[in-house]
Amino acid sequence: MPYPHPFYRGALGVAALWLGLSAPLSAATLKDALDHAWAAYLPAQSARTAQFDAQDAAARAWLPEPPTLTLSGRSDQLDGNAGRREWEAEVGVPLWLWGQRDRAGAVAQGERDASMQGLAQQRWQLAGELREAWWEVRLAQVELDATDLKLKEASRLEADVARRVKAGDLAPLDQNLARSTVSQAKSERLRAQAALTRAQGQFAALSRGARVPDQDEILAGEIAPEQHPQLQELAAKASVAQAKLQQAAGDTRNNPELAFTVTRERDSREEAYQNLAKIAIKIPFGSSARNQPRITAANAELIEAQLARDSAQRKLAASVAASRAELEQSRGTAALQQERLQLAEQSFVWVDKAFQAGQLELPALIRAETELADARLQAARTRSEAARAVSRYNQAVGALP
Repeated sequence: MPYPHPFYRGALGVAALWLGLSAPLSAATLKDALDHAWAAYLPAQSARTAQFDAQDAAARAWLPEPPTLTLSGRSDQLDGNAGRREWEAEVGVPLWLWGQRDRAGAVAQGERDASMQGLAQQRWQLAGELREAWWEVRLAQVELDATDLKLKEASRLEADVARRVKAGDLAPLDQNLARSTVSQAKSERLRAQAALTRAQGQFAALSRGARVPDQDEILAGEIAPEQHPQLQELAAKASVAQAKLQQAAGDTRNNPELAFTVTRERDSREEAYQNLAKIAIKIPFGSSARNQPRITAANAELIEAQLARDSAQRKLAASVAASRAELEQSRGTAALQQERLQLAEQSFVWVDKAFQAGQLELPALIRAETELADARLQAARTRSEAARAVSRYNQAVGALP
C-alpha cells in the first residue's frame, strides 16, 4: 500500500483532529451536569428552609416566649390544723419590648437571605470546579486524539518503509527507525489514555456521575459586580450583622411579664372558700454593662463582614481582569498556532516529496512528521484553551451555565 500523498494526509489529519474536538462526547450540556451534581444539595437546602421558616414564625409570634403556669398551695396542717387553706394559680405571659418583634423579624429574614445567598455561592463554586474538571477531560481528549492520529500515520509510514526495504529502495536501518517511531507513538498514546481516564474519573466524582458535555460555553455579557454570587453572600452576611447589632442595641433588658393570678382560700373549716383575682406586671431593669458584650460582639461581626466583602470585591475585580487578559492571550495564541500548523503542513509536503525522490533520508521525513504532529496538537490544544478561557471568564464574573 503506497504511503498517502502528504497533502491529503495533512488535510485528513487536521480534519480528524478537528472532528475529535467538535464531535460531542454526549448530548449533555454543562448546565445539565451542574444540575445533576447540585441535586445532592437539595435535601440540605430543604432542611435550611425549614429551619428559617421556624425562626421566622418564632420571630413573628404574638409572644416572645411561651406562657408559664404556676400552681401553689398553703395550709396550717403542720401545727394547729384549723383548716386554713389557700390554693393559687398564676399564668405569666411574656410581652414583647417596644420594637423587639420587628428587630427579631429583621434578623430572621436576614439569616434566611444570607443562607439562600450562601447556597447560590456554593452553586457558583461547584460550577467553577465542574468547569475546570470538564476542561481537563476535553484537553486530555485532545491529547488522545492527537496521539491516535500520530500512531496511525507512524504505522502507515512503517508499512511503507517495510515495503520499500523489501524492494531494496531503503536500508534495514530505516525500517528499525520507523518501528521505533511507532513504539514511541504507542507509548505516548498510553500516557494520553491514562490522563484521560484520570480526568474522566475526577469529573465523574465531582458531577456525581453526570455525562461529560462537549459544547463550548458562550461568552457571558456584562454582569454588574454586585450581582456576583460571592459578593451577594457577603453583603447578606453584613446585613445580618447589622440587624443583630440593632437587635442588641435595642433589647436592653429582659421581656416584661404580665401575670394573672386566681386565689381560692379560707381561714378555717367553718368558713367558706373565697375567690380572689390579681393582675400584675413584672418589668425587669436593664443595664449597659449587661448588654455591652452583645453589642460589642455584634459590632465586631459587622466589621468583619464588611472587611470580607471589601476584600472579596478587590480579589474578584482582579480575577475578572486576569481572566479577560487570559481570554485575549489564548485567542491570539490559537491564531498563531493555526498559522504554525499551516507552515508545518507546507514544509512536510516539501520534505515528503524530497524523500520520495530520494533527495532526503528517512530521519528528515520523521522530523518533519513529528513537527507536523506537534503543530496539530498545539493548534487543537490552543483552540480548546481559548474555549476554556471563555468558561473561566464566565466563572470570574459570576455567570452560571
